[in-house]
Amino acid sequence: MFKKITTWIGIILLILAFYYLFHNTDKDQLWTAVTQFHFIWLLPALLIYMLGYVIRGFRWVVLLSPIKKCSFQSLFPTLMIGFMANNIFPARAGELIRAHLNGKKEGISSSASFATIILERLFDGLTMILVLWAALLFGNLPIKQDSLPAIKIVSLLFGIVFLILFLLVLFKKTAVKLINTCLSMVPKKWREPLGRIAHTFIDGLQTLQNAKESFLILGMSLSAWTCEFTSYYFLAVGMGIAPSPLTLWSAALIMTIVNLAILLPSTPGGIGIFESIGVLIVTPFGIDKPTAIAYMILVHLIVFIPITLLGAYFYTKEHLNINKIAPPAKKTVAIKPKKKKARK
Repeated sequence: MFKKITTWIGIILLILAFYYLFHNTDKDQLWTAVTQFHFIWLLPALLIYMLGYVIRGFRWVVLLSPIKKCSFQSLFPTLMIGFMANNIFPARAGELIRAHLNGKKEGISSSASFATIILERLFDGLTMILVLWAALLFGNLPIKQDSLPAIKIVSLLFGIVFLILFLLVLFKKTAVKLINTCLSMVPKKWREPLGRIAHTFIDGLQTLQNAKESFLILGMSLSAWTCEFTSYYFLAVGMGIAPSPLTLWSAALIMTIVNLAILLPSTPGGIGIFESIGVLIVTPFGIDKPTAIAYMILVHLIVFIPITLLGAYFYTKEHLNINKIAPPAKKTVAIKPKKKKARK
């Protein structure tokens, strides 16, 4: 049922996005904007964008270190497969796939892996909020005052979630007692599996106990996202719309808002939504709509294609099957091994 709902939401959003993008848009102007791009800027944009994912790989090594010392060589393929799945499947299913695959690969709990991914996403969110406020303070950007309350609300939400997770770690004993009290109200057959998931999830948050590692993760997050908005800027230079009217701070603003927007229920890979939100941000800089569309399509291609291809490469290299790495709900019901033991 949930899959059907998310599929229909994705279809509706895709139709609305494409209607907004191409309704009353001059196709000749759009093609002219595409062909005016200087492809020499594609290489530096691609290299610095991929550097951001190398940094994310090392960041995951640090996040997992309280649970198990994992190597970058082992984690990076799993990371890429997860991001590939995010681009292909709706509802950011790649996060669950990555947690499940890493759990099997490294011999650790999938819920502990998933906790580190939640931390990763939380640090990403906090980083984007920091970059967004820096852009607004120092960038002299054409942002309407009525959009600031929404930005403040998003900032507050990320802060609250981070505080809750931090309190779970800081007051672990109290959190465990509270979890056990809640589990006592659950039917017996569910207590053990739910308890195991909850406790290993808290274990996965242990990085927050170490201030040095927390600041290191924040620094790596800032570095990774700086690589990303710098690649946006290089593409704008190639498009002929930077350093004027778009600046590096403009690129930071575009990156943060489009990425925060596609965190909500969206189309696979944010197709259509990414471009639409980007065009809404770019046009107030005095850039015509066809050029804005061409620019955002180009940015999305850089964001989408290399990661998807690299994820597909690692997926085939490790001889994986999508049915094996996806954590389907049916898997928890499969009690065949227990039945065999009972017969014996």
